[in-house]
Amino acid sequence: MNNIEDLLRENYCQYRSKQGKRNLFKEIPVFSRSVDLVEYDTHLNKITAIEFKIKDWKRAINQLITVSPCFDYLVLCLPKPKTEKCLSNIKSKCSETGIGLITWESDNNVFTKECNPKEVDILWKVQKRQIISYIKEQRQENKDE
Repeated sequence: MNNIEDLLRENYCQYRSKQGKRNLFKEIPVFSRSVDLVEYDTHLNKITAIEFKIKDWKRAINQLITVSPCFDYLVLCLPKPKTEKCLSNIKSKCSETGIGLITWESDNNVFTKECNPKEVDILWKVQKRQIISYIKEQRQENKDE
């Protein structure tokens, strides 16, 4: 991640924390890469992969598709495009692939949900359990510090 993507992720984490979402985990390893952020809903036992991109949103969609069998939901978060046409193109691709889209307006630090994610159709339960176990270990390590 670069500095702006780090800032985007940090601001998003603060935004979600204010909404009461505390189970946010950064850089979770999946296959041969890591997911920028994983949100774990302990009540529903659902995990969401969130990728942050400043540019090259198509690459981020491909990254999310690659890890999709391990997660219940997929979300792309990026700065709000300057034109409605660009936003429309991104929303269309996200809707087509079942990926949720959240945009960020950096000037006023506002996040907007542009489209909701769809639950992933084909879920690899063993891999999902491994990710949840890893998250639980991380949470315990953070409590111990």
